[in-house]
Amino acid sequence: MSFAPLPLSSKATILRGMGTARAAALQEAGIDTLRDLLWNLPYRYVDRGSLRPLGSLEMQGLETQDSGIVTVLGTIQDLRQSTTRVQRMALTEVLLADGTGTLRLLWFNQPYLGRTLKPGDRLLVFGPLFPGRHGLEMRGPQFELMVREGDIGWVRRYLPLYRRLGQITGRVRQKLVTEALSRAHPPEDWLPLELTKDLPDTLTALRLLHEPPDESEAQELEAGTTPAHLRLASEELFAFSLGVALRRAGRLKRQGLVVPTSAALRERLKSFLPFPLTGAQRRSFKEIVGDLTSGRVMNRLLQGDVGSGKTLVALLALAMVAETGGQGALLVPTEVLARQHADSFTRHLGDQAGTMQLLLGGMKAAEKRAALARIASGEARYVVGTHALFQEAVAFQRLQLVVVDEQHRFGVKQREALKEKGGDPHWLVMSATPIPRSLALAIFGDLDQSVLDELPPGRQPITSKLFKPESAEQAWEQVRRALAEGRQAFVISPSIDPSDDEGKVQLRDIQAMEALLHGIFPDEAIEVVHGRLKAEDMATRMARFVSGQARILLATTVIEVGVDVPNATVMVVDHAERFGLSQLHQLRGRVGRGAHRSCFLMISGSEVERLQTLLETQDGFRIAQRDLELRGPGEFFGVKQAGLPRFQVADLMRDRVLLSRCREAADRALVLGLSEGQVEWLRREQARLKLAEIS
Repeated sequence: MSFAPLPLSSKATILRGMGTARAAALQEAGIDTLRDLLWNLPYRYVDRGSLRPLGSLEMQGLETQDSGIVTVLGTIQDLRQSTTRVQRMALTEVLLADGTGTLRLLWFNQPYLGRTLKPGDRLLVFGPLFPGRHGLEMRGPQFELMVREGDIGWVRRYLPLYRRLGQITGRVRQKLVTEALSRAHPPEDWLPLELTKDLPDTLTALRLLHEPPDESEAQELEAGTTPAHLRLASEELFAFSLGVALRRAGRLKRQGLVVPTSAALRERLKSFLPFPLTGAQRRSFKEIVGDLTSGRVMNRLLQGDVGSGKTLVALLALAMVAETGGQGALLVPTEVLARQHADSFTRHLGDQAGTMQLLLGGMKAAEKRAALARIASGEARYVVGTHALFQEAVAFQRLQLVVVDEQHRFGVKQREALKEKGGDPHWLVMSATPIPRSLALAIFGDLDQSVLDELPPGRQPITSKLFKPESAEQAWEQVRRALAEGRQAFVISPSIDPSDDEGKVQLRDIQAMEALLHGIFPDEAIEVVHGRLKAEDMATRMARFVSGQARILLATTVIEVGVDVPNATVMVVDHAERFGLSQLHQLRGRVGRGAHRSCFLMISGSEVERLQTLLETQDGFRIAQRDLELRGPGEFFGVKQAGLPRFQVADLMRDRVLLSRCREAADRALVLGLSEGQVEWLRREQARLKLAEIS
């Protein structure tokens, strides 16, 4: 039976065997069209290799380990079904023969195989070999039933594996994909020629990845670097880059509020500085001033290493607006950090401290009403707050600048809600986690970038050490010495509640650590903070540590950014393997902030090689690069990071060079002008990749 070719936009429910339950399973997985079905590639491939005669299989070297995947072809000589004695499981046993030898096949809890298979059937079988009581055996192997002699011709070397989607098993999904490929009409090609050279067209690329030919390179298939992968990755990255280029072009056309500057204002700003700016801070602030006075809306990313002075540059930008009659808002992810920034700003502003206003969700009603009134009247020219700034009740008189700290922790809708409160204010985005330039261009592609690549004078070097659990007493001894010198200490725990990580590692939670610390330091005042505390309790406990009343602060990662206690010179991180390298580097930045030498101590019994990076360098950009290589962007920023594009084939780290080429091609395409077809293709791709959610 022949069918008319279908466009990739056709509903997947048009495929044969698509009942209500299967259609619902696809819908729940976000698969609506043939395009969705085909772009969801196999999660991995089984290399079944070339056929092996049964007589060539050997027991030697197996011991109790499996042998990797082996593929054999033979005839069922005997088939028996029984029930195991201990767990009463259905057991299917098959004796396979090919004239050179025999092999025992075992399946558990699959009684239907007694109806599917029978003596005399020819089977292509693939799976791992194990030593058994009666010689070699395969346990739970996969198989293909060779009904006719010629069937061996359609059996491919590479078996694509698909994840189960509700009632749709991997094998059923494979059949749906096969039909979709046979019926799909090749889509129109909208990629620029410079990106398609030596690459297959879209439909051919999809076919090569769902039905890899035997001559494919296994390593390239698994790594995602075949020409077919590059073709599909190019489409995703070009669509993303084109969307970014369009947003940037649109932003540059928007009229922005011109913030006036003058010699008097520059002198005023200098009075807020506790010390001279570094060269990097001066350069970055000059770039910000250029944006604020340009007549265009500023959209700039300010990033730098731990302790590089981002907050001070942000204060100067806010002051430039506030001191000329406007309002500026600093948006931060946690109340602890908001209070830290508010206290810091108050100190720097001197006689202008009265124009600073803190707004938190946990404020008492009367306190919040007073804060809202000051913001609405314009009396509050510097506003520092958390998600409370998004509330409908918050109204600004003249919001001209929004500074966002920890950009990736806020969703696009939240940022848009704040934007609407000030017409079209300038935006300065800060990242406390250093991001390699290639990834920053991908995530924040329509933002101009300023980088603080040097540290202010006075930052003390930090000694970093790694201890195994059995050597932890050495870490506590260093804490003991610091306390004896009048210093303070941080101790970081990975979890609030007991957790066994699926039985693999017994974690010492924060409660167990508190008991341990009281045993080691019975005479020291210890405060404990974590994310489940009420805001008032958190603030009180933090204040006790900042003032020096408490000498040890036991915390989760709520203190990762923003906590500034110069007298705290030592930090111990328990179960350091539970943290990313960049996160550990952020934690390390909490010490070394005063005039005394500091140390950062990690306790970990695993992943020693990965953690070694922190002992070798204090360069946050190098550490971030290594973290990205090991964990990928999704884990680097958090799995649900709203600012990351949801690529299905492209990989931001692996495809850095390709991303650069796509950005250049997008800029050229925009100059030449987009056709209606390209605009429609871009709209469709942005919807598929959820690119509209990225700002």
